[in-house]
Amino acid sequence: MTDRVEFRSVTKEYDGNVVVAPLDLSIAAGEFVVLLGPSGSGKTTLLNMIGGFASPSSGRVLIDGQDFTDLPPARRPTATVFQDYALFPHMSLAANVAFGLRMQGMAKPARLAKAEAMLELVGLKGFGKRGVHQLSGGQRQRVALARAMAVEPKVLLLDEPLGALDLALRRQMQEELVRLQKRSGATFVHVTHDQEEAMSIADRIVVVNKGRIEDMGPPDRVYLKPATLFAATFMGESNVLAGRVAAVSSGEIQVETPLGALVVPGSALLASDVHLVLRPEQLQLTPPANGFALGQARVEELSFQGTHCRCHCHMSGQDLVLRAPVSAGLKTGATVTLHAARDDVVVLKA
Repeated sequence: MTDRVEFRSVTKEYDGNVVVAPLDLSIAAGEFVVLLGPSGSGKTTLLNMIGGFASPSSGRVLIDGQDFTDLPPARRPTATVFQDYALFPHMSLAANVAFGLRMQGMAKPARLAKAEAMLELVGLKGFGKRGVHQLSGGQRQRVALARAMAVEPKVLLLDEPLGALDLALRRQMQEELVRLQKRSGATFVHVTHDQEEAMSIADRIVVVNKGRIEDMGPPDRVYLKPATLFAATFMGESNVLAGRVAAVSSGEIQVETPLGALVVPGSALLASDVHLVLRPEQLQLTPPANGFALGQARVEELSFQGTHCRCHCHMSGQDLVLRAPVSAGLKTGATVTLHAARDDVVVLKA
């Protein structure tokens, strides 16, 4: 698969503040990539450098092998969907969708026909004559997508486009985005701070923090085997045990932790400080195959969350979060023995 977008040694500074540290990143043609990170992490700056709304302080931005670093947005094979949709309230939906085609010089009959086809693609067949004021938030988002896709960009840039929608509509739009991307074959680059959204839509997640890439890979790998402590804690909840390596053998290490000595798969230097990471759903109330007992914990708080109970537990000076099955019938104040599978433990350098 060929690279559609490339960052080569890109940096960005504003008034002497480093927003993007030296960074290399390749995005393949037809890939759905999500840039995930907290506010101020640099993810939107990266998106803007692809679209031409910001220029790198150094380095180059390539699209299909061509250098687009210094070209304005209008001369790039990209289109952007913003969180506020940026629709023209005085235009019909068809005119909104056809606007980019009009700027390209397409004849009116052809562009209106294409606008109607794009509205149908996003589930708004027959809506062309309606006004923006007649639409719900989700429908406006679809119109914004249709307008961006109408110009057939090689790269579609999405800047937190679902942030203003309610939960149910946001999940529906996540599914529609994935379907649209697969049908169009375009490269999608999507910015969000929502971890669940990222996992729902991405072929590959790029975790960004303080202008640097902390981790990147398929959603399941980034979630289950994060590469850094930041990725582990930002990409959903994690239980983190600080420890020191007391022994090293073939494929295993013994780590002294607040819960005692734990032998887990992994590699690290003897006497080095490490973090052991387990997701809340990886803590179990019954012994798993190839597992070990962490010890007894007291349930301090619990909340019913439909598919499970979220429990705050305390043991040996360590706070842990557990997702217990509702059928377990846990109560506040109960004492439970917690277990984990050895292969679920992630060892990270401190």
